[in-house]
Amino acid sequence: MLYRTLPWLALLAGGCGTTISVTPINPAQRQLRARPPEAVEIFSSGPPPRPHLDIAYLEAEQETHLSFDNTPEFIAMLRSRAADMGCDGLVLGGLTHDADVAASVVGNVNASKKGITATCIIYTAEAATARASTLPPVAPPPVAPPPFAPPPVAGAAPGPASTVP
Repeated sequence: MLYRTLPWLALLAGGCGTTISVTPINPAQRQLRARPPEAVEIFSSGPPPRPHLDIAYLEAEQETHLSFDNTPEFIAMLRSRAADMGCDGLVLGGLTHDADVAASVVGNVNASKKGITATCIIYTAEAATARASTLPPVAPPPVAPPPFAPPPVAGAAPGPASTVP
């Protein structure tokens, strides 16, 4: 009986938290400094309209299916990691569910681990300039024709602007 309990105790003691993985995407165009987590903006419905550069792809995942961490804890941990990296914002991606292989092998259980992805961004004016240089040139608006002047009528008196000698 003890040999069946030990693997579960090892799983409980060994990994009930969340891991954060960071994959660099683009080099920062300026020196980045750590900041308080509250200073990192969170975007859940898409990237901000402000010019920015994607710096890194982050993934938060439960260490085992026994983890109590969920979406609020994932976002807090991702925000903290982004703050340590010096990012200005964090664009949340989708939720993930991966098989917990250890639980399947050791405990003969079909279990999954939940996670969430995010992109760490920095604001930059250069991104707007670079993006604008790739767009096709915009044609200037058409010039309005001069106002229409009717032709002079034969035998008519000259207008007020002309003088007769």
